[in-house]
Amino acid sequence: MRRHLALLIGFAVLALAILASLLIARAWTQWQGGMPDAWLIALLAGVLAMLMGWRLLEPWWRGVLLVAPLVMWGGLQIHPGWFLAAAVVLLLVQFNAIRHRVPLYRSGTAVMDALEVEIRERGIRQLADVGCGDGHVITALARRFPETQFTGFETAPLLYLVAWWRCRQLSNCRVIFRDFWRASWRDQDAVFTFLSPEPMLRIWRKCQRELPEGGALYSLAFEVPGVEAESLIGAGRFDLYRYPRLPRQSAVADPD
Repeated sequence: MRRHLALLIGFAVLALAILASLLIARAWTQWQGGMPDAWLIALLAGVLAMLMGWRLLEPWWRGVLLVAPLVMWGGLQIHPGWFLAAAVVLLLVQFNAIRHRVPLYRSGTAVMDALEVEIRERGIRQLADVGCGDGHVITALARRFPETQFTGFETAPLLYLVAWWRCRQLSNCRVIFRDFWRASWRDQDAVFTFLSPEPMLRIWRKCQRELPEGGALYSLAFEVPGVEAESLIGAGRFDLYRYPRLPRQSAVADPD
């Protein structure tokens, strides 16, 4: 509900700012006798929108409101075919953001280093990266641990092809074009995720059902709601949460 309200406020602020900039441009024309350039009107609308929404909306809205009128003006100068091409590329890359509300994020070197320590100290021999994106995490780890099998799941077509290409010469790394919800994790020692808050509880439950004794879920940045992590591992800008598979009698009582 709060998200929809913020969106409504954002559109209202943008509309008011555009109207105000047009009125200012009209007054300028009557005063000076010449119409300002369209891009100047769009820039003025962006500045006004940013100032109007400064205290009403979250800080990240400021940049959006500033550039939105310029993007709208630029859109009038661009051939519609470019918008179609951009939409197709966006769909190929961010397919999961539309289907599962899980946008693409990329993990840094610090994350791989943190996972490296866990793999080495806990003797992990099978690790799945669910929503592996372009596969840069599992390919880097596969080179560091040739005795460990790494499996990535990805359904965004373009990202899958990039990940598959990266893994093609690594015998201990594979990428599967499959919805990870429909795949079995029973042969995995650990599951790594960097998704969004939305699916975390469901992923934790799937790990409790399918991971073997001693298995664990590693979630970067996003906690499982209502479940306390066993350990919190520093991984650069974000923390890596470790959730072990509970004993079967305990795993039955999932949190609400």
